[in-house]
Amino acid sequence: MSALDRNSRVLLTGATGLIGGEVLRGLLAFGVRQIWAVVRPKEQLPPARRIVVRMRRSGAELNGAADFVHAVGGDVRSGGLGLSADDAARVRKSIDFVIHCAAETSFIRDAECVDTNIAGMRNLIDCVRGCQRDPMIVYVSTAANGGAVTHACLDEDDGCRPDNDHHNEYTRSKAVAERMLLDSGLPTLVVRPSIVLSAGLPDRAFARTILWFVPLLQRFDAVPVNPSSRLDIVPVDFVARSIVALMAAPDRRWRCYHLSAGPRGATTCEAFSRYLDDYFRRESPLRLVPPDHWDGHLHRRYVHARHQRKLFGTFRYYLPFVNMDIVYDNARLRDEIGDDGARVPAVTAYAGDLLRLITMEEAEAGSKDP
Repeated sequence: MSALDRNSRVLLTGATGLIGGEVLRGLLAFGVRQIWAVVRPKEQLPPARRIVVRMRRSGAELNGAADFVHAVGGDVRSGGLGLSADDAARVRKSIDFVIHCAAETSFIRDAECVDTNIAGMRNLIDCVRGCQRDPMIVYVSTAANGGAVTHACLDEDDGCRPDNDHHNEYTRSKAVAERMLLDSGLPTLVVRPSIVLSAGLPDRAFARTILWFVPLLQRFDAVPVNPSSRLDIVPVDFVARSIVALMAAPDRRWRCYHLSAGPRGATTCEAFSRYLDDYFRRESPLRLVPPDHWDGHLHRRYVHARHQRKLFGTFRYYLPFVNMDIVYDNARLRDEIGDDGARVPAVTAYAGDLLRLITMEEAEAGSKDP
C-alpha cells in the first residue's frame, strides 16, 4: 500500500475550490514538492495565477512554495482531463497519487452535476489507466451519497447508494461516481466529508456557500425544521488535514472513511437555532416546527409576505437535508489518525466569524445602493 511522503508526486483536481485549495496547502505543509494542479483557464487568468488567487482567499501566499506547484490547464469534463499532450505525457509518467476534489456541488444544476461529477470521474479513470506508476486515486466524495435516509447514525458501509432516492442530483451523481471508481479495480482511497464550512478562511464567498440563508432566517418567525434533527458539520481545515493524514498512513485498514463530526461532535437544529437567536439578538426565538406538523394554516401564517414566499422557495432545496437527522460515524477515522486528530470544534465556536463575513458583505452591498 502506497503512503504519501515528501517525494510523492501528486496530481490534484479542484485546487481552486474550497476543499481542494486547503488540500493543496496541506500537501505543501506536509512537505510534498511535486504537485500538478489541473486548473481550468479563465480569460485573463491563466492556471498559475488562479492558484495564487485561490491561496489568497485563504489568507496565504505561495512564496517559495510556488516552485513546487505546477498549474496545468485542463478540465475534468474533457477527455484526457483536457491536458495538453506534453502535460499529459509528464503526468502519466510521473504521478503516484491523484486527489480528485473537482466537483459540481449545486443542488439545482443537475446537468452540470452529471457532466462534472459523473463524466469527470469517467475521464479521470481513463486517464489513470494510462499512467505508468499505478497511482492511487484519492476521491473526495460526500457522506450524503447514501440518499434520502433519515434518523440514523450511518457508517461507511451504509453510503454510496446511487439507486436510493436522493434529494437532488448532486448527491446521486457523487454516489454514481464513487461506485464507478470502486468498480474500476484501481487503487483507491475514498473520503466522505459531511457538511463542510470554511472556518478560519477570510473569504466571504466561501462563507456564503453553505450559510448564505442563515441571516435570511431573521425574516421569519417560524420555519419547518425538526428541533431534534442532528447536523454533522466540520471545518474545512479538519477535512484537508484528515485527507493528508490518511494518505500518509502506511497501513490503512479501510479504503473509505467518513470525515465527520460523528455522534460525539454533531449539534442539533435546536442548539444551533438558539445560538443564532443570541447572535442576531432576536426579540423572540425562531420557532422550529417539525415538518409533519407544518400544515397549510401554519404556512400561511408564517410565510405570508411576498419576500418570505420568495425566500422560502429557495430554502426548500435545503430543508430536506436539515431535517434528515443524520450523523456519520467516524470510528474508522478515529482509529486511523487518533481521537485528537479526529476531534472537531463545535460549530458555534466559529460560526460567528463566518456570519460576520456574510453580513459584512450584505452591509457593504446595501451601502452602495442608490
